[in-house]
Amino acid sequence: MNVVYKKWNPDDGLEEVQAKIYTEVSGLPARAEEIKPRNNTRGVDSTRYALTKEGEPLAYVTSWLSDDEPGRGGIGYPWSMKDCPDEAKLKIFDELFTHLKKEKKLTEIRTGIVMNSKIAKDQVKFFKERGFEEVERAYRYTKDMDVEKLASKKLEGKYAKLKSQFATKDDVDALIEVSLSDPQLKRAFPDEEGFRNYFENRVLEQGNAVLILDGDKVVAASAILKMEPDGIFLFGEEERVLMRFTAIRPGYRYAWKRLVVEIAKDAKNAGMKDIPLRVGFGFTTDGAVASGVAGIDSDLEEFEIFMAYKVK
Repeated sequence: MNVVYKKWNPDDGLEEVQAKIYTEVSGLPARAEEIKPRNNTRGVDSTRYALTKEGEPLAYVTSWLSDDEPGRGGIGYPWSMKDCPDEAKLKIFDELFTHLKKEKKLTEIRTGIVMNSKIAKDQVKFFKERGFEEVERAYRYTKDMDVEKLASKKLEGKYAKLKSQFATKDDVDALIEVSLSDPQLKRAFPDEEGFRNYFENRVLEQGNAVLILDGDKVVAASAILKMEPDGIFLFGEEERVLMRFTAIRPGYRYAWKRLVVEIAKDAKNAGMKDIPLRVGFGFTTDGAVASGVAGIDSDLEEFEIFMAYKVK
């Protein structure tokens, strides 16, 4: 087979290639519109592809550098279609791996393996064979809440002093600003343009977001999303209402309680009162106890394995 090798180019439509390969091979969803800005931020040398001479997808591998810890970066699995020659898959991985070690001078290279991937066991085996060792796992704790009961909850004191209102397209800048203030949510997109596209073309196109205000200052925001299980954002077998994003301004932790009540009211008004509202949070640990609890408690989900390679 004649194989064509390419590096990331934002004008080549390679984000569509990447989304197609990942979705088909992993069984998990990928959005081309989210891939493109992420790859642009990572740079031309950070993502590589193998294609047929006709431009059909064969394989890709991507990498990243840590913004918070100099010397640390990451590399993904070389995702490949069934008809991709093994040598093509290994070529793009080996070249990128060498690039990270020698040219970027990284001291630690990490990878993450989503446990619901169809080939998670193959991924773990692949990285173990190349000297990677497991360092921690990611978990999500989730709880289903009754929309009717939550919507009727009476809030007093500081919760009641906050105001709520629906966002319109005139509030996009406010949504971006409060999202970038949130230490966790600010990493969801590589730049402000990514957030703008998300709010303008997805969130507000599908319905209003809820804003929580202290006076004239937006201190929290979210929006409802009715979703079928997809094995990555929602596990289980039944649809749920989700808070599709959660932005909390530092210093206003308590605003979440007001926010979730307003989200429940919105879900009820949208005819979703009989669908549980699923809320939750994530964390990572290297301890065995969390893994054991996840095996017996359905509220705790073991989500991702992180492995690391120490560069000598």
